[in-house]
Formats: sequence, structure tokens, C-alpha cells
Amino acid sequence: MTQVIRKAADRIASLEIWIIALCVVAGFVSSKLLFLAIIVGGAFWLVRWLGSGRLSVHTPVDWPILLLLIMTLITLRVTALPEVTYPQVYRLLSGIILYYAIVNWTTSHARLRLLVLGTILAGLSLALFATVSVQWTISKFPFIPASLYGYFPILVSDTANPNVMAGSLVIFFPIILGLCLFGWNHLHWYEASLSMLALVSISAILVLTQSRGGLIALVAFLLVMALLRWRWGWVLLLMGISTTGAAIAWIGVTPVLNAVLSSTTLGGIEGRLEVWSRAVYMIQDFPFTGVGMGSYAKVADLLYPFFLYEPGKVEHAHNLFLQIAVDLGIPGLIAWLAILVVVSVIAWQVYHKGRITHNGWYAGLGAGLLCSQVVLVVHGMLDSVTWGMVRPAPIVWAIWGLIVTSGCIQYQTAKISVQG
Repeated sequence: MTQVIRKAADRIASLEIWIIALCVVAGFVSSKLLFLAIIVGGAFWLVRWLGSGRLSVHTPVDWPILLLLIMTLITLRVTALPEVTYPQVYRLLSGIILYYAIVNWTTSHARLRLLVLGTILAGLSLALFATVSVQWTISKFPFIPASLYGYFPILVSDTANPNVMAGSLVIFFPIILGLCLFGWNHLHWYEASLSMLALVSISAILVLTQSRGGLIALVAFLLVMALLRWRWGWVLLLMGISTTGAAIAWIGVTPVLNAVLSSTTLGGIEGRLEVWSRAVYMIQDFPFTGVGMGSYAKVADLLYPFFLYEPGKVEHAHNLFLQIAVDLGIPGLIAWLAILVVVSVIAWQVYHKGRITHNGWYAGLGAGLLCSQVVLVVHGMLDSVTWGMVRPAPIVWAIWGLIVTSGCIQYQTAKISVQG
């Protein structure tokens, strides 16, 4: 009887990733459905315990994740705006549940390839969805005719901000590009076709969003990707640094910073510095607990009023690292940074082992995953749209799950090859 229960539990647990993914996507549509992903995820953990005697496989970032979970309990306790904080906590928890669903399901190279294919499809689907969901900004880049946006009518009631869409899409881009640059010969025809379609679609949407942060992150990771792919890649990196330095010297520091940092919400560097300073004040005054997830706007208006903006105008810190510290305190930021460092090291290891073993598929996957973290950091310096306040925030956790499981499967594959 026990064996029958375990087999049934194992079969049910094998469905976890699909059901959790659907629940998380449902949370994109309505924040009211986020709690469903948490309940379903908890049920699958119990099912896995019945089948294998463990709640989950262990991963290198379990302890930082535990600290994040502790900080979410604290933020629920300290928040003065539970109606704002609870959905953001649910979004963070759903991302963590998605992460564990990925690492528990991906137990073979075949499943890893299927997961990577799903990542490509996710990037392509998000780019196609952007054509009918983004509230376009048409005044930033004069070389893009405003009439072009007439071909993309909005078909949803809850529209997406172009900066949010750019920040989400640009994370997928390096993963797909890395597979094409390093492992083209290892891709099946359908993988190659979908990859090229996704690259073209994402590139077009990134330009149409006119998101400076997204495009800067794109340039940054392309330079790093060139450095990883070609021996002479360092030449492009030096050229990029030299060109940037020359532009700053010719135009001036302030005009360049205004051009890079300005947005329809914040204006130039003065406005952004004021927004960042309010985040710093909150961190100084609430270093251990934060002010509660999602509470930046209200706390800033009440305790640290803006001089350049009307109340309610600025919703978040416009910096990923400051936003996390504002929401969950310095311990929460340390936990998040620990995860970032660990997964970045794992991505590098996947790339390095792929290179030395002449496995282009793993080298490309590792390079792409590493560059996705470059994107996360560079874009995070200018915005915080990959954190809890936006619907696609769990995407980061999905990528982290892909990184951790890639390292594990690559190690297992190499071990089997040596033993064989």
C-alpha cells in the first residue's frame, strides 16, 4: 500500500512545474490569483514528501531564500499598508515556489532542454503580447515615427508600462542569443527557428519601448557576450568604454547623465537623485525591517516629501537594490544579493565547463544565463521593475531556477561520462 501511495505521489509531483507555471501566469493576469500559486505549491511540497520523503531538493541558495522568507513575515508585521504589501509578498512567494518547481522537476538533460525551449517560447510570447498590451511612449526617440505605433492597438484593459516590458524582455534576450552564438550546431531546426523569431521580436519591442534602461542593459550584455564568445571580444569592450568616456568628455557629465537617467516620470538627474535620496532615508530609519513591501510612495509622501514631484507621483525607488532594501530592510537586500552572486557563479561555471569540454550548447547556455544577470544588475541601477511591484517579477526566479538546475544537470552529465 505504501509503495502504491509513493508511486501515485511521484506521478502527481511530476506535474508540478506545469501547474505552478500556469498559476504564476494566472497571477500575471490578476493579482488575486497569486495566492492560488502559493496554495498549490504548498500542496505539491506535501505530495513530494509522500512520494520521496523530502519536501524539496537542496539548492545552493536555500539559506538566503530562508532569510528572504523570514523578512517577508517581518514585512507583513510592520507594514502600515497591508492591502499593498500582501500582493507583493504573494508575488515574491510565487516566484520562490516557481524556482523550486523548476529545480525539482528538471532531473535530466532532456528535461533541461525542454525547459530551455520553454524559456525561448516564454520570451517570444511576452514579445508578442507586448504588441497589444503596452501603453507606448512615443516622444523619447524622434527617429521612430509616431504613426508606427498605430499598428499596435491595445486589446487589454490593464496595460503594461514600456519600461516594465523592456526590463522583462531584455532578461530573455541574452539566453537566446547565447545559444545561437555558441551552440547553433547543437540546436534542432525548431529550436533554431524559434530562437531567431524570438530574437527579432524581442529586439523590435525593445526599440519600440524606447526604454533607456532596457537599451543600456542590452548594450552592456552584448559587450560581455562578445568578450565571452571571441578572443578579440575585449577589443569591443575597450571600444565601448572608450566611446563612452569620449562622449562624456565631449558633451559633459551632466548632459550625458540627464540623457541616460531622464524619463517621462522622473525628468533628469536631479529628479532621480531626489527619488533615490528618499530611499536612502528610509533605509537609514528602517534598516532592519524595511518599511513594508510596496510602501515607498506613501512613506515618502508622509515622512520625506518630494520637492520636485506631487504626492503619489513616484511609486517606487527606481533602483532595484534600493527598492529591495526599502521593502525588506538590509537583511533582505543581503539575502537577495547572496542569491544573485551564487547563481552568477553557477552560470559562469556552466559556461566555463562548456568551453573547456567543447560543448557549445552548455557554453552558450552558461554565457546567456551569466549575461542575463548582467542585464538584471545594469537595468536594476536605473529601475526596479523586476521586483515585487510588477506582474512579471517571478521571471527572475524562473531564470534563477534555470541557472541552478543547469549547473546540476551539467555536473551529472559530466560525472556519467567519466564513469562511462
